[in-house]
Amino acid sequence: MIDITKTAVVSVRQVLEPAFSDEPIKPPTYPDDDGVGKYVIYDNNGVKDVVLDTHQSQANRVEPGFNNSGLIPDSTVKVREETKNLTEVGHRLADAVVRFSNQAPIVEAALLAFTKGDAVPVAKLAPTSLLFGLWDSRKTHTKITRIFSSEIRAHNIVEVPHSGQFVSSVPRLENQVTKDLSSEGMLDCPYSGLGGVIVKGEITRTVRLNVRGIRKFKTKELRDYVLGLGLFALTYPVNLDLREGCNLVATKTTVSAFNEDGTRSEIALTHADAVEFATKAAKAFGVGEALEFIFDTNVANISAAGKAEAKEATAQAKKSGKPKATEAVA
Repeated sequence: MIDITKTAVVSVRQVLEPAFSDEPIKPPTYPDDDGVGKYVIYDNNGVKDVVLDTHQSQANRVEPGFNNSGLIPDSTVKVREETKNLTEVGHRLADAVVRFSNQAPIVEAALLAFTKGDAVPVAKLAPTSLLFGLWDSRKTHTKITRIFSSEIRAHNIVEVPHSGQFVSSVPRLENQVTKDLSSEGMLDCPYSGLGGVIVKGEITRTVRLNVRGIRKFKTKELRDYVLGLGLFALTYPVNLDLREGCNLVATKTTVSAFNEDGTRSEIALTHADAVEFATKAAKAFGVGEALEFIFDTNVANISAAGKAEAKEATAQAKKSGKPKATEAVA
C-alpha cells in the first residue's frame, strides 16, 4: 500500500467549514499567566490565524476509534469502581493509573526495552503509544516520539467580542456584602469576554504520518503493524463537533505521499483500505493480550508522600546550607 523505503510522510489535508460562514465559531481557551482564558492566535503574514484543535486534542479524538477494532488489545484501566479503556488514559503507558497498577512491572519492563531498541513489548501492551507518543519523565525516562500528528487551524480570522448582563431574580438582600451575594448568584453582574472568531480564510485539518519513524522499527512485521495502525488513524472519520459553538464539516479531503526524492503525489486511500491493510498486518504481527490495569491507591499515596518528604528535605538542606544526606544503596 505504502512503500516505506521510499515514502517520508503520508498526509491528509481536509478543508473544513462551519454551518454558516458569517457566524463566529469558538476556539479552545487556555489560561494566561493571570489565569484568564485566551485563544491561541498568532500572526501569519499580516493576518491572524487561530488554533481550533491541538495535536493532543486530536489524538484524544482519534485514539478511542481503535476500541473493539481487533487491531489492538482492548485493555482496561480500573480506578476504584470506575473502569475505562486504556485508550482513554491521557499519558498512555506513562500515565499514573498505569504506573501505579498491578501491571506496573510489565509496563516498566516494556518501556525499558524500548529504550534499548526493542519496541515489540510496547507494541504488544499498548501499540497506540507508538503512534501518539508518551514520556515517562518520572521513572524509566522513556520518551516515545509521536509519529502521528493532527491539528486544526483557521486562517485570517476576526475576533468577536462578547458582552452580557446577568440580572438576579431576587432583590438585593439587606446587610449583605457584595462578595457574599455574588458567590450565591444573587447579584447583578455585567460580563465581557471572548465571543469566538469569524473565519475569512480557510479552516484546515492537517494530518501527518511520519513514515521515517516507522522505518526505525527492527522487524517487517512490526513496521507493517504500526503502518497499518497509522493509516487507520490517518483516515479515521474523526468527530468534528469540537465543542459548543464549533461544529465543522469536511468539504474536501486530499491524501498525499511525500517521497524521499522530493516528489509529492496524491494517492487514493480510503478508511476501508486502511482497515483491510491494518487487519492483515495485525494478524501477521499478533495482537497482544488484553489486560486489566488496576490502580493501587496505596502504592500511589506512598510514592507521593515519599517524594513530598524528599522535596521538603532538599528545601531544608538549602536553607541550612548543609548537603542533603544520600540514602545508602542496598
